[in-house]
Amino acid sequence: MPDLATSIGLVTEVLTWAALVPGVLLLLVAAVLRLAGIRWHSADGVAFDDGRRRGVRWFDTRHGFLEGVFPAGTSADVAAGSDVLVYYDARRPDRWQVSEPEPPGRIVLLLGKILTSVGVLSAVVGLLAMVMAG
Repeated sequence: MPDLATSIGLVTEVLTWAALVPGVLLLLVAAVLRLAGIRWHSADGVAFDDGRRRGVRWFDTRHGFLEGVFPAGTSADVAAGSDVLVYYDARRPDRWQVSEPEPPGRIVLLLGKILTSVGVLSAVVGLLAMVMAG
């Protein structure tokens, strides 16, 4: 039985270092991406159609009245005069969208959580194997 516990301990130690360190680093990278990424704000807007262009107008307390025009060829499912929830970049309000934005670094955060969880789990299994071998 000590041979099996020793083998499990060695494998879990390697797995702990191989998963925990990159996992924590990815969590830190995801935090930096969230802090440095786009700061999406939302506002209630009104859809417009002036015959030549279709878009959305909204008000921001910092920038005043803003307007975004849908790109040519885009079929917006928004009727003129209807209320629209607009998401826009607080630093560059010309960057906007009507669909809910994806938070920056989502994939990195998910991968960091998975690797960190595997590393912690293998550390716990390694400690149990060490206790059983001792």
